[in-house]
Amino acid sequence: MFGETSRARARVGDGAVSPSVGLPGLLAAPVPQDEPLRLALASLSPAGRAALLERIVFHRIDGLAHRAVERLPQDALDPWLRFSLKRRSQRCAAAALSQALALGEILDALHRSSIPVIVMGGIRTLEGTYGDAALRPLEDHDLLVRHQEKEATRMALLRLGHAEQSRGLFRRGGVIVHLHVDPLGAHRRPARQSLFPARVEDLFARAVWGHVAGAPSLLLEAEDELLLLAWYLVKHSFDRLVRVADVAHFVHRKRGSLDWALLCRRAEACGATRILGWSLQAAALLGVSVRALDRPVMQDDGPLARFLLSRVFHLRPMPYTGEALMALAAPTLRARVSFLLDALWPAGERPEEALRGAAALPRRVVQLAEHGASRMARRRRM
Repeated sequence: MFGETSRARARVGDGAVSPSVGLPGLLAAPVPQDEPLRLALASLSPAGRAALLERIVFHRIDGLAHRAVERLPQDALDPWLRFSLKRRSQRCAAAALSQALALGEILDALHRSSIPVIVMGGIRTLEGTYGDAALRPLEDHDLLVRHQEKEATRMALLRLGHAEQSRGLFRRGGVIVHLHVDPLGAHRRPARQSLFPARVEDLFARAVWGHVAGAPSLLLEAEDELLLLAWYLVKHSFDRLVRVADVAHFVHRKRGSLDWALLCRRAEACGATRILGWSLQAAALLGVSVRALDRPVMQDDGPLARFLLSRVFHLRPMPYTGEALMALAAPTLRARVSFLLDALWPAGERPEEALRGAAALPRRVVQLAEHGASRMARRRRM
């Protein structure tokens, strides 16, 4: 990856955006790229501008794109594209305000019940990393509680009118809450916890009290938060540029306070060294590169991982890239096979009887193949 290093001997660079990510990368970068962005936009035809807007929406960087183009002179951008991005950014900000009000109500209720909770991503990322409600769209709220307080949290959500739609999933109108007792979703895929052990008690012990959406909440240490962002980026197979932007913007914003030696030790302790390395390589596409000055160590990822990452670095990830990369990070062949089976067909979704499971396996393979083909087809259009 980037070697064991100390805070003083790690350098976070503000470089140029990789040409492989094109205009979307210029729009999503933490460091302004005004001149190359102006030149690239000036070369677009009307059809190219429409196609660009489609890519922006697909990658969910509407708010970042609007901020980037607002820095340019008025005559440097087509009025239709500027207006479209402005409206999408405003809708993003309005939705974020509504979601923040709902989350604040939940956190206040849990605090009154003396239930400590950690908000993972969502509003926390919006506030702590971007600092602007218009920059990052929200989908749901991921709340992490300790196992012994899960039932009390569940009852609190029910009292607030959230209906439990499935295990750990609650909904009230347009507000979706995922209740977690582990940060990796290991209750459905146990192999995750065995390969990437992340102790919830340690996360809670290191967290400090602060506020999310104006309500009391525990805040993860920066090193733990970056590891989770890296995990989610790989877990979601680098599917949208906004997830890469989450890592890049976080590293850029926290570059003066991150303890890189501590980060490396924690990544190693939970088996996530390669996952962190892959995520930082992706962040470098947006001009945020991390370089160790004392003992750089590059681990050979092997031909399959290099191929998968080459697709990622051109914003064309293969279906199930995350599952394949995480399996490759497993220490043994048996662990890799076990992880892949658990990732692609979670134990909780398999028939209990062996014969029924064997009969259902071909259908599962067909479903995965169809889903992968659909994702690739949509990617080609983007």
